[in-house]
Amino acid sequence: MTAPMLNRGLDHVALHCYDLDATVRFYTEALGFRVAQEWSAPDAGVHRCVFLDAGDDRVIELFDAASTPPGGSPTGLVPRRRPTDEERADRAAVVHFAIRTDDPVTLFQRAVAAGARPLMEPSVIETSGDVPMILHVGFVHGLDDEVIEFIDRPAVRH
Repeated sequence: MTAPMLNRGLDHVALHCYDLDATVRFYTEALGFRVAQEWSAPDAGVHRCVFLDAGDDRVIELFDAASTPPGGSPTGLVPRRRPTDEERADRAAVVHFAIRTDDPVTLFQRAVAAGARPLMEPSVIETSGDVPMILHVGFVHGLDDEVIEFIDRPAVRH
């Protein structure tokens, strides 16, 4: 008898958004995601939430500023000030999330044109280790101070 598969992979990344509609436009118009579902659950602290299709039944989950989802601010984001880049980096448990692409340069440029702030221009990084790799990566600060990496990399060997 085979044991059930308990870990079926990464399901989603959740973001608390200062302006949900602007964030949805950013991810759909600039980065090519599509809205999969919009929902609310007031008893769970969710005023408004949008699932963006990230492929393979995985999503980016976007909460509006008034929501107080588990793991987020118990008071929402309004009217608090945005943290500086340094404050966010000092406290962030999640360093960044990455979007796989065949063209990091174009996706980086589209993100910046849509309001993201450049963090690291796309460049090639050669790694060392048991399986050296050549990575092509670029990073931006998204509209809600999230750090997004655009990456073209070889498949991970098992």
